[in-house]
Amino acid sequence: MISLAVDIGTTNISVLALDLDTGEVAEHYSISNRRLQSPRGYEYLQDPEEIETAVRTLIGRVSSDYRCLTVTGQMHGILYYDKTGEAVSPLYTWLDGTSSLEYEGEYAADRLSRLTGMRIPVGYGLATRYAHQLFGQVSDDAWGCTGIGEYITGKLIGIPLDRSDATSLAGFGGYDPVARTFSQTAIEEAFGDADARFLKTAEPFSCAGYINDRVFVSYPIGNNQAGFFGLVSSPETSCLVSIGTSGQLSLFSTSSEAPPSMELRPFFDLGYLHVGATLSAGKTYEVLHRFLASVLEYAGVKDFKDSSVYAFMERAARHSDPSSQLHMSPKCIGTRRDPEVRGSITSIDLNNFTLPNLVAAAVDGIIGELYDFRRDLGDLFDDVQKIIAVGSEIRSSRLFRDSLEKQFGIEVVSMKTEDAAASGAALNAGIAAGYITREEKRKLVDLIAEDGAL
Repeated sequence: MISLAVDIGTTNISVLALDLDTGEVAEHYSISNRRLQSPRGYEYLQDPEEIETAVRTLIGRVSSDYRCLTVTGQMHGILYYDKTGEAVSPLYTWLDGTSSLEYEGEYAADRLSRLTGMRIPVGYGLATRYAHQLFGQVSDDAWGCTGIGEYITGKLIGIPLDRSDATSLAGFGGYDPVARTFSQTAIEEAFGDADARFLKTAEPFSCAGYINDRVFVSYPIGNNQAGFFGLVSSPETSCLVSIGTSGQLSLFSTSSEAPPSMELRPFFDLGYLHVGATLSAGKTYEVLHRFLASVLEYAGVKDFKDSSVYAFMERAARHSDPSSQLHMSPKCIGTRRDPEVRGSITSIDLNNFTLPNLVAAAVDGIIGELYDFRRDLGDLFDDVQKIIAVGSEIRSSRLFRDSLEKQFGIEVVSMKTEDAAASGAALNAGIAAGYITREEKRKLVDLIAEDGAL
């Protein structure tokens, strides 16, 4: 039996066909997801119609006889639609900075957080919607707003969605994962109307509709939860760490008490994910890469490749001094709670400011920011025996894996897969449609993980 996943990423859109009998990927196709130009430099926009066309093109390439489908992908963003369900705005993605604009001496997102008593960061859907209301940027044709996962799912089944999975809804902000509903205060403030039309909560693993009366389509799910679902077979004793452009640590628990530094996210009907997210990880490493590349250019070195500079950095770090006290904070673009804080290099002495120590300090600083979440979790982390590590930096450099093992002191299993969220979405579809049981899903995850381990 083949299950299909649509993964709408910020950079790429992909479709993955997963064989639910073997755990093998039967087909996989991808198209880049273009950013739209905007005269407002703080906006980060994409085209819903282009995304829909890309999704339909990719699905059209699938030759396998798939019988179920789930959409996952980028979270937090919103778009506006008219009474017919057609988009009347671009997609304002999670990188959109409209809610970072000041209104009466206060960032729009901070103002919404203060009024609601709930932390709703910049780029989250309700914060963006609130900012549009403050600055008069809501489309005149707008009848409602939704997320890109909900929009595309509605397009595939031919009916606009009025509800979605809690894992997706939590990404808009203002959502209570315990009560499984949006805060009425958040809705009233974000929309200026307590009775505003917005998405309701669907039951986990439930049916949104069908494609051509034969393909079962579930409600869209959040990519963080989908990735965890697709890679972690023993959530009680494993956590997931992702290190790409940004960093993320996700821990499963049945406890609804999350540290203030972390988000509590719904995890289907199983419990919760405690999620700590950094804004820069690989991005900070890229800053150091650009610095070294500029040194080479000024030294007259020509025609070098980015990959050769990264390889040079890794070789250098292997010769760092373990006793060096050099420290690098990776917070180059702030944190979710403090967007104004910036990175730093500290504890420089007469001997330790060397290239090997600098590269090692950057890597350890990136992992150290994630370890801070482990510290905040306290005894909630005590049962964790293994870290599942994914992301572009994990795939490209052993340095990050070594630093994870050194700082966390437990086994790290590094995964080469780029399709964790898509695999999780395909498994979600299989369970929702009744083609596999949860126990069969656990065995499939072990097969997927075994095949994808570095």
